[in-house]
Amino acid sequence: MSIRGIDHWVIVVADVPRTLAFYERLGLPIAWEKRPGRPDMPTIRIGEAQKINVHARDWPDAAGYLGARRPFVGGADFCLEWEGTVPEVLDHLKRAGITPEVGPSPRTCARGPATSVYFRDPDDNLVELTVYPSA
Repeated sequence: MSIRGIDHWVIVVADVPRTLAFYERLGLPIAWEKRPGRPDMPTIRIGEAQKINVHARDWPDAAGYLGARRPFVGGADFCLEWEGTVPEVLDHLKRAGITPEVGPSPRTCARGPATSVYFRDPDDNLVELTVYPSA
């Protein structure tokens, strides 16, 4: 047995509706998970098997919160793989009203050499979209 991948990670945000609208503009679907005894949790879906859980800024203060001990808004930095070309990434971001901060730039990502474009979400998290060369 071994670890086989990433299931989810969490971002803590100042304004949940604003954050969800931003990621919807990127083309990511939003789902809400029912959690008995706790607030429903919004999730940003990535494909069929990965997600980003979105926690409101005040959730870590609630009794029984199970999460990072010192989470903070804007403390995330993550990379998402783009299926397509770098020009398509740039066009998609432009249509979504998102200005790249850096890139396109060559990078070494999980599967090797790639080209990445970086931008910030509404909470100042650094988001990287990476494109691997076609085989």
